Amino acid sequence: MSFRRGEGLIGWVVDAGEPTRVDEVKSHPRWVQSKSQTFQVTSFLAEPLWSNGEVIGVLSVTSPTLGAFGDNAQLLLRLLANCSAPPIDRARLKRLAMFDDITLAFNHRYLVPRLTEEMERASRSGSDLSVLLMDLDHFKQVNDRHGHAVGDAVLRTFADRVRRAVRRLDVLVRRGGEEFVLIMPSTSAPQAHATGNRIQQALHDEHFEVEGAAQTIPQTVSIGVATWDGHEKPDALERRADEAMYEAKRLGRNRVVVATPRRDRG
Repeated sequence: MSFRRGEGLIGWVVDAGEPTRVDEVKSHPRWVQSKSQTFQVTSFLAEPLWSNGEVIGVLSVTSPTLGAFGDNAQLLLRLLANCSAPPIDRARLKRLAMFDDITLAFNHRYLVPRLTEEMERASRSGSDLSVLLMDLDHFKQVNDRHGHAVGDAVLRTFADRVRRAVRRLDVLVRRGGEEFVLIMPSTSAPQAHATGNRIQQALHDEHFEVEGAAQTIPQTVSIGVATWDGHEKPDALERRADEAMYEAKRLGRNRVVVATPRRDRG
């Protein structure tokens, strides 16, 4: 379950920066029942997590029992919150350094280290490794016509659709601008090509509905596919995918092109 700032009791704790204790949540005006909640909540106790003068989260506990928490429980939760906040904040900052804040894809600094890691894993297991290099077609027109806020929303929606179309083990990286790389472990060239087609179909089936835009926005993508030959470096694999993507652009965009294997092994 997740809550926005100001939403429900947890969101209020973030906004107010104050602890809260509720003996019967159903009688509290700020209580929000989550649809995904699978357990009974009657009593609620929460402490804000502070770091550098900012609330970075909330530590909360619940009980199905009426009035389950007293002063001692509140004090214990406060101690736990004080101990938890520093490592949580370090993890949060590390995550921010790794992820693109608009799309929540990994950022470009993560691409080569992760490709190197997956190449080592593929070499040990003898499995395939493929990458898709995806570039949104005519994306500059979206920014020019609708503004950068709408452009950011299109990028965010595209990343969400890619994640829904692929496996959990596939890794989405925003290389920069409107370019994305999908790292696909244990994936052959035909399988990667099929994934590229599936991503294209997801964009074709439904235009982008973006708040702030007067109309839905059609968006296509050009995709280059490259499969690791077992020898090349990460930058060489990325370059082949890049060349295939540009070939897709040359052929008219909105298509998937598979890179030819390297000829200069050895």
